[in-house]
Amino acid sequence: MPYGRALQIGEGSAVVDNNALHPEPATNQDDRLAALRRHSILDTAPDGRFDRIIALVQSICQVPIALVSLVDVDRQWFKAKGGVTVDQTALDTSVCALAIQQLGVFQIEDLAADPRTADMSLVTGSPLIRFYAGAPLVTGDGHALGSLCAIDTAPRPNGLTEVQADALTMLAEQVVELIEARQAIAERDQALAVDEAQLRRQEADERHQAIVDSAIDNAIIAMDVDGIVTSWSKGAEYIFGWTSEEMIGCPADRFFTPEDRAAGIPDREFSVARAEGRASDERWHLRKDGSRFYAHGAMTLLKGARALGYVKAVRDITAEHQTKTELGIALDRARVMTEAARLGTFDFDPQTGELTWDETTRALFGLSPHAPVSYEEAFLKGVHPDDRAGADAAVEASNDPKGDGRFEADYRTIGIEDGKLRYLAARGQTYFQAGKPVRLAGAVQDVTQARTAELRLREIEQRLRYANRATNDPIWDWDLVRDHVTWNEAIEQRFGHALENIEPTGEWWLDHIHPDDRARINASIHAVIDGNHTDWTDEYRFRRADDSYADVRDRGYVLRDEDGNPIRMIGAMLDQSDRMTIERKLRNEATDLAGQVRAGAAEIERMWTTSPDLLVIISADGTYRRVNPAWTSLLGYAEQETIGLAATDLAHPDDLGPTQAALKVAQNGRLPLFTNRIRHQDGSYRWVSWVAALNDGEVFAIGRDVTAARDREETLRQTEDALRQSQKVEAVGQLTGGVAHDFNNLLTVIRGSVDLLRRPNLSDERRTRYIDAISDTADRATKLTGQLLAFARRQTLQPQVIDVGRNIDALKEMLRTLTGSRVTAHYDLPETPALVLADPSQFDTAIVNMAVNARDAMNGEGELVIAVRLTNGIPAIRKHAPIERPQVAISIADTGSGIAADQIEKIFEPFFTTKGVGHGTGLGLSQVFGFAKQSLGDVAVQSEEGIGTTFTLYLPVTTAEERQVSVSQTPMQSLAEGSCILVVEDNKEVGEFATQALAELGYGSHWVADADAALGELKASPNRYDAMFTDVVMPGRSGIELAEEVAVLHPDLPIVLTSGYSHVLAQEGTRGFELLRKPYSIEELATVLARATTAEN
Repeated sequence: MPYGRALQIGEGSAVVDNNALHPEPATNQDDRLAALRRHSILDTAPDGRFDRIIALVQSICQVPIALVSLVDVDRQWFKAKGGVTVDQTALDTSVCALAIQQLGVFQIEDLAADPRTADMSLVTGSPLIRFYAGAPLVTGDGHALGSLCAIDTAPRPNGLTEVQADALTMLAEQVVELIEARQAIAERDQALAVDEAQLRRQEADERHQAIVDSAIDNAIIAMDVDGIVTSWSKGAEYIFGWTSEEMIGCPADRFFTPEDRAAGIPDREFSVARAEGRASDERWHLRKDGSRFYAHGAMTLLKGARALGYVKAVRDITAEHQTKTELGIALDRARVMTEAARLGTFDFDPQTGELTWDETTRALFGLSPHAPVSYEEAFLKGVHPDDRAGADAAVEASNDPKGDGRFEADYRTIGIEDGKLRYLAARGQTYFQAGKPVRLAGAVQDVTQARTAELRLREIEQRLRYANRATNDPIWDWDLVRDHVTWNEAIEQRFGHALENIEPTGEWWLDHIHPDDRARINASIHAVIDGNHTDWTDEYRFRRADDSYADVRDRGYVLRDEDGNPIRMIGAMLDQSDRMTIERKLRNEATDLAGQVRAGAAEIERMWTTSPDLLVIISADGTYRRVNPAWTSLLGYAEQETIGLAATDLAHPDDLGPTQAALKVAQNGRLPLFTNRIRHQDGSYRWVSWVAALNDGEVFAIGRDVTAARDREETLRQTEDALRQSQKVEAVGQLTGGVAHDFNNLLTVIRGSVDLLRRPNLSDERRTRYIDAISDTADRATKLTGQLLAFARRQTLQPQVIDVGRNIDALKEMLRTLTGSRVTAHYDLPETPALVLADPSQFDTAIVNMAVNARDAMNGEGELVIAVRLTNGIPAIRKHAPIERPQVAISIADTGSGIAADQIEKIFEPFFTTKGVGHGTGLGLSQVFGFAKQSLGDVAVQSEEGIGTTFTLYLPVTTAEERQVSVSQTPMQSLAEGSCILVVEDNKEVGEFATQALAELGYGSHWVADADAALGELKASPNRYDAMFTDVVMPGRSGIELAEEVAVLHPDLPIVLTSGYSHVLAQEGTRGFELLRKPYSIEELATVLARATTAEN
């Protein structure tokens, strides 16, 4: 029931005629108030009879507050009260005003959740009441004077029990009878009033006793101040077994257990009730027959009675206690099991948002054992940003009443305190009440090791797939657990077995081994698998699809789990049929040599002579004993030139070590495939692939010329290099065209404005407009060159140590203006400084460029999220290897249209844009890219069409110790009027402009064209000049070299550099000198001269 309910007396009981007991309250407010006045009870003195009813209500309903509330015109006045000190409250705080409009007991389970009562001051403020139950006080003539109410400071989802509701109703009737009796007594004469009052009090007491006795499931016991039983209800007789005659007059500790009496529990309970007004406990109690039962007891002090005493209500909760005990055992068992399984547990209340984690779950989210947790600040914050939305959606789905409530989610966490990455698997179940989710409980398991192994396995499988495609050798992958074998396409190319016809089992492979080799191979491979080895190599004959046999050399590697059990084996088969045919023939001929010397010798000689491969016999001392004619046709050596040479003499110097090692292997047995470079007689080298076998201490080797294959590989590499070079040329062409296009547009404005200025009779307004157009266009050209230099990483940066979070915070107002009111911006900035060494102006420009790009991608409407975080490095970006160095990552995410996959690699190219004509130059992201690279960082982009795009700018972390000394805040001192400036500029027009500008500022000047002339002028007139203003890029010595020499010769002379571009400045900076970037204005010239003079002083 969401807010409140009215319960009729008699629900579930034997009462039939509800209306007989509850006349319907009259609806006329004037009549009701008249009846209240008629009874003359408002503002009367306290009455012990009403107080006892209040005490019974508190005890029976187990509430801290009970009231007899009479509803007046603008107030509710309490005839009797328990648990509060005030006598009345305003009517706008009265729940009783609602209760008098109802039939029967009116209940509101949670006053804070009911819109009728949620804003009442007694709900929002002290005493913070939450539960209300009230029975209207309806007189015999149908007027509701008020209510008898039970109030709690905690919500009660199930309200009063049926017994409690019945008792409250009957006690309300008794209150009405007392009120009406009081009125009747007041109307009789004084003598009869006393007798009548006593009679009514006796009837009320009897009725009260009847009400108490009707609560058969609750024992209600009254005791005097000494703890002697004065009243023993029928419920007490039923629960304890003693009759009232047996208990009245006896001490109450009779039904306490001996051990509780010995421990002084009864006296302690009386003391608590006397001091606090109420004492409750749950413990074992005694019955008359000596048996025990577990009971809930609540003792209340009867302060309002004629004589002090106590009332205690006892309820048998043995079954509940047993269930709770068994539940505790089950919970302990579950806790032990989860700890043994290394599972963390969670418990979430979707209605209140309260989240509970055990220590294991806290550890999995990188939190200390007692750290506070919440859904937003612990769960969502700890989940990896890429998995956060999915985890939140899984919780939301499990809380949907239309579903099955099952919660299953796999996600990564980044430890909130330790920063550690973990993979977790969470499983849980949502429980519903009245169609609402009330609890989501479950467990979470650390699967980091399994996921990491799975990722490594996937990487291995991917490399294996690439290797499969790149080789002609059959490669097999044997799942030893399932006995499942996977082959690559080379099994068909080499041996003719179509993949669809191969049975994927180890038995199929074994069945295709020659019968004479099968048992040996089966034993050798299982010796490795069943032992503790990992590498296996052997040779055998393998049946082709045409039933012929191929000679193969098979090698495999066994993968094992953590316990050393074999789970997988991967290998490759080398088809060495040609070589083995030759070797087999040689061995056969050698075997028959004793009986067929001549025939065998002739056949060997024929093969020796006609073989296109290099054949050589190497003696035991490692020298050539005999070579075949192929040495002449392939390498140009006659036989006599090679006899006696060491086997390493013709090897390439870089291959000398591997050749010596291969020879040693061959002298100890069979040599596997080996490749090195052999010198031709003409001095060039040939690549030769060797195999060898040992016979009678001599090595017989066969070499095949593979130079052509190597050349083909080199040709392919050169072709790829040429392709990359052509792509670079294309990019330069695009850049040149873009620069020409934009500068021609700017020059058109300047040229047109100049032509218009030359026209006669121009008004001052038009002249000013054309001059402003030229100035604005020059500023745009300056910005364009700055963006080009930034992309080319040739911008002259003035790096400082800046706090990224503070810089972005300072940009909020500007970004709000640039993005517009329809873009909602969210910022996630760190509380601690995130320091980088970067040019603050270029940094701000990069942030603005990315934000404007995001705005345009969203057509001016959407969500923009700018976040700053610390990372351990830069991931692999655009085929570059990852960088392991702490970085500050600034991400700007939008909800725009996204970027097509085929355009991702082009977005940082100058003048590339997906916007319409007139909507951007295509240099914004180029500036970001150039700034990032020049600042030793990088920029990454992730985008999904229709979802949005995230740009992440990485800049290396720096420390506060690297912070440069701040520029003094001393006010700048301008040069005195008439000061003389030495101007060094190789361009005559620029030099003339500089001297004219200085004249406008009131300074004298002298212009020279190069560094040598400047040095000569300073030597001739060392005291003439007050500052030097020099270009950087000049013939001969540069401006920086001139400045450094002048600084040594004339240390007190202020120096200012100027340049439109310099690779030296871009790479090494200004070396401490003031810099004025071209083009510049007269005001900028005056400012930089003043700054240089101030710094020098």
